[in-house]
Amino acid sequence: MTGTPVRYEFGDFALDLAQQRLLRRTTGEAIPLTGKAFDTLAFFVEHAGETLDKDVLLRAIWPGVIVEENSLTQNVSTLRQVLGETRGENRYIATIARKGYRFVAKVTRRDEEPVLAEAPEAGVTAPSVAPGLAKRGRMRLILAAAVVFVAIVALIFWSLIPVRPHRSEHVGPTLAILPFKPLLPAERNESLELGMTESLIANLGQHSRHGISPLSSVRRFAALDQDTLTAGRALGVDDVLDGSLQRQGNRLRVSVRLLRVADGRQLWAQSFDQDFTEIFAVQDIIAGRVAQALAVGWVGSGSSRGAPYTADPEAYALYASGRFAWTRQTGPSLLQSIDFFEQAIARDPNYALAYSGLADSLAVIGVIGIRAPNEVFPKARLAADKALSIDPNLAAAHCALGHVKVQYEHDWDGAAREYSLALQLDSSLALTHHRRGLLHAMQGNIDRAIADAEQAQQLDPLWLSPRVAAANFNYYARRYSESIKLIERVLALDDRSDGARGSLIRNLIAQGQYQRALTEVDKRFIRTPASDSFRAQALALSGRRAEALTELDRVLELSTKRYVSPYDIALIHAALLDTENAFLWLDRAIQDRSTLINFLAQDPMFDSLHSDPRFASLVQRIGIYHRVLPDAEAEPAGIREL
Repeated sequence: MTGTPVRYEFGDFALDLAQQRLLRRTTGEAIPLTGKAFDTLAFFVEHAGETLDKDVLLRAIWPGVIVEENSLTQNVSTLRQVLGETRGENRYIATIARKGYRFVAKVTRRDEEPVLAEAPEAGVTAPSVAPGLAKRGRMRLILAAAVVFVAIVALIFWSLIPVRPHRSEHVGPTLAILPFKPLLPAERNESLELGMTESLIANLGQHSRHGISPLSSVRRFAALDQDTLTAGRALGVDDVLDGSLQRQGNRLRVSVRLLRVADGRQLWAQSFDQDFTEIFAVQDIIAGRVAQALAVGWVGSGSSRGAPYTADPEAYALYASGRFAWTRQTGPSLLQSIDFFEQAIARDPNYALAYSGLADSLAVIGVIGIRAPNEVFPKARLAADKALSIDPNLAAAHCALGHVKVQYEHDWDGAAREYSLALQLDSSLALTHHRRGLLHAMQGNIDRAIADAEQAQQLDPLWLSPRVAAANFNYYARRYSESIKLIERVLALDDRSDGARGSLIRNLIAQGQYQRALTEVDKRFIRTPASDSFRAQALALSGRRAEALTELDRVLELSTKRYVSPYDIALIHAALLDTENAFLWLDRAIQDRSTLINFLAQDPMFDSLHSDPRFASLVQRIGIYHRVLPDAEAEPAGIREL
């Protein structure tokens, strides 16, 4: 960057935009900030005195990325702490009720007059940018584009390197259906756009022999300025379909085109402008024309109005919103997805896909500890059963039922049958391979578990969960260094992956890297399995017993206010070498059906208990130790003893 470096001064602080540093003016000391916290502060300072709407801030700080409002709240909280604001004090950042925030401190740009001016209370508009700042904004966009390009290259390179070498079973042409874009950016409806994308993926995947990229891979290419052919090359497909979508009241406008990735040639294009009630007919036409243009086999009628679907377009829109919320995989978004699925079911009680989505959402909030297992898993079982009563051949519903049988019912034979049937109905469903890998790992069959994670990764190259699972499987095999390498590669691509960070913390504790583990604990955004125990474990095992006991008291107090897994508390007692209480809480964890209790026999944190006869008794009660699943190709004939 040429010219005088941009520097803003306020209070006892200076913000050096050229070097991306926050400095204390009196001492010149650099104050560490995460990248996004720095971006948040920079945006505040550049627009000092203006009321900044939360949506404006989210778009500016996380351009093209869907994040929860809580991420912004955490950044603001961090900045207030760094700037020395106490509770209720607004020397720098003021919260504007029902609007957003305003940076209220006097701000001076270096060698210029103060730029702070009183901003009117009424009206919230997108902030304007001064010419100098616009130039810096362009430079930041260039840098961001370079980062995105490098990330895409890394993703391509890494997706070609599975956890272990494995040959893809798919032979033939491949297609990616990219997330639909709005015709008018200001009228974006992301849930409907992703809903249209998912429906076409499901429709073409069910009725065509084309290899279709799953939604979890293509949704990363939802940015409005995403280049279609670049996305197609990143996904490694032969052809790519993109489109635009707009709903205005009861009218629907859709434009689509099909491109050959190798040379950019347009194979087919068409536009539609009709009633929203005809959205299913539009999907049928698009799917049929795509199949025709690609000259691939079209199996069956090709109608998207089959048993798993709905004839009610409003129910479909609610389901699409539920799926959109589900893909974000945070506590608030999962609870929101449940609400959308229930609304869809209220409109169409025979909507099998909505029941299947509801079952998955309920199960996940039980797994990550947002709700107690006995509160949500029975409801998830009812939803999965209802989906299958409507459509016995819905693979996603069999996968959801298998998950309930594993996580809550401890019906290992039944889960094996459900996963096997799900794969027979749809072998391309990465989630089924992922979940079956978990069952293998619970039984100590680490190689089989990694093979399933590998298959899930190959089916969905950009989905990070199978990579995290493979790292966890190595953790259970005591291959800590290998596990950490896998996790660090995940975090290099997405440092907000709390599943990956949780796995890293567990490995660091197992390796004795307690201080680094404590540092990583402070970087977490959401709860993950065992996360309530991390700090106390690291403190106890590092010899800081008094601090560990204080942390244990905090966790126990927390358990009176929200759900805390008994397994987490057992982990803390085991780290404190309190054997009696460790067994007491493990017993409660079995009764509670805590998420990680199925891994008890594999968990290295309980190795010190193995010589106690009570440990073998607990494992026997779970009923999963030293058992294996039947081969994937075989009929689910039950689980046999080793």
